[in-house]
Parts: sequence; C-alpha cells; structure tokens
Amino acid sequence: MRRLMLPLLLALPASALRGPAGEGAAATSPVTIYTQFAHPPSTVSVEHMKTELDAIMAPLDLHIAWRSLEQANGHEVLSEIVVVTFQGTCRSDRLLPEELPMRALGWTHVADGQVLPFSEVDCDRIRELMTSPLAAAAPGERARLLGRAMARVLAHELYHFFTNTTNHAHSGITKACYTGAELAGEQLRFGDAQLRKVRNGRLRELLSEMHRAGEPAGGL
Repeated sequence: MRRLMLPLLLALPASALRGPAGEGAAATSPVTIYTQFAHPPSTVSVEHMKTELDAIMAPLDLHIAWRSLEQANGHEVLSEIVVVTFQGTCRSDRLLPEELPMRALGWTHVADGQVLPFSEVDCDRIRELMTSPLAAAAPGERARLLGRAMARVLAHELYHFFTNTTNHAHSGITKACYTGAELAGEQLRFGDAQLRKVRNGRLRELLSEMHRAGEPAGGL
C-alpha cells in the first residue's frame, strides 16, 4: 500500500462514497470532487481552477460538481467521487516557506494495485515551480495563473484514478514532469490516446448513462 492516509479516508462518511442508484440519481453529476485546503485559498485561484478543469474535461462531456469536504453529510446521492486535499498555501500573494519538502506537485493514493479516489495537490510546490511565470505576470494575473496550474495538476491526478493506472504519457497533461512555463501556458491538455483511455476506464459506464439520459455537459 502506498501513500494511504487513514484520517483522509475516514473524513468522508461511508454512505457518501457511492450513492444508491434510483430516484434522484439522474440529477447528480457523474463526478463530484470533494475538496479540503490546508490553508484558506485564493477564491480567484479556486474559481479559475474550476474553469480550467472544465476546459480540460470538455472533450469528455464530463460534468463535475464541487463540494467542500467539511460540508459532507452522507445524505447526497452521488455517482463517482474523488477527495482532493490541497497542501500548502494556494495563494499567489504569499511567500513560499523557506524549506519545502522534496515531493511531487500532486499524487494519488494506491492500495493493493488499485488507484484510489484520494488525491493531493501541493500548492507550495506548484508556486515554487512557477516562480518565474508568476513574477513576470501582472499582479492581477497571478491568481489566475495559479488556478490554471492547480487545475492541470489535478487533471493529471484524476487521469490516474479514472484509468486506474500509474503510468504516464510522453507529452501533454499526463506526462510525468512539467515546467513552470507549461503550467502557466495557454494550452496543456489530454492527448487523443489519453482521452480514449479515460473514456474506456472507470467512467465508461457513467459517461454512457449520461449520454443516454441526455444530460448537459458543464461544471459548477
């Protein structure tokens, strides 16, 4: 078992992990992301993260709903959930810690060979990698760029869960390493091969049900 943290697993009521099928299920989104932040984030960065993730997932016609983990009560009807913890400080107007741990920008927990729906994104490591792009941007643009980068790291981690793989591609959003310029740039997306893998992975049944029901694509 790798990077499995029991407090994180126990934080969400068991009944919220997978809602029952039946009445009310069609009104839910195929994927719900529960978020928790180590420190209060920039609301601008969080909104841009959601917008960018919608754009990344647009080719899949995937509707994503967002919830705060603190507000989870176990009474919602859900299709598929992912819990995401944002480590560090998700604000572009804060100084970086003097010493940062040597770890990835993001990671997803794995147990017994299965990729679990529990991911973490390290905003301090992202900000460190984006030092030059953030410094070169106008003050009003920095929060937006950070949100864009957060979305791309999150999309990378969602790919691991949706496809149940720890493998990486050689290019695009699913490659193993990024530069700060790539995280801040205008385009960083899934390649065609990666989109096919997502469609044929864990979301295959959910996407098929959504299309049969005629649900609109979009995000919150």
